[in-house]
Amino acid sequence: MWTYVLSALLLLQSIAVQAQSPSLTKTPLSRRGSSRRHFDLPLVEFLGFKEDGCQPAPDFHTNIFHPVVCTPITNATTGITNVIVVANDKLPSTCILTLYADSNCKDTSSAEIGPIFPTSKPSACIGPIRDSGGDLFQANAAQLNC
Repeated sequence: MWTYVLSALLLLQSIAVQAQSPSLTKTPLSRRGSSRRHFDLPLVEFLGFKEDGCQPAPDFHTNIFHPVVCTPITNATTGITNVIVVANDKLPSTCILTLYADSNCKDTSSAEIGPIFPTSKPSACIGPIRDSGGDLFQANAAQLNC
């Protein structure tokens, strides 16, 4: 009987391993020897959508490698209204992703997502994006603060 149970467990484990998407599986971060925080692998994979419901193909896709650096959303000419976030599994659990209505992260119209918890699984579709006053806006830049 135990041989049947063991073979069934091994089969389930192999199916689970094959089901993982390699693009969303993160490996440990490594720091380079500089005074500025820099990581070889992205802290956050960021997918942006112009349409409600996070359609299968994102209008914008980028990786955020540096905390506190403004990342313009250049692929989406009209900004994005919905996002999916995939955080590296070594990301500190205190990070907050801020989305801005302008492309240089200086506009007062912004929305915060977080804290973002470390995981290699994508978040649910977040949106439509609203600023702190509850008004809808289109994000044109993103900044990660840890």
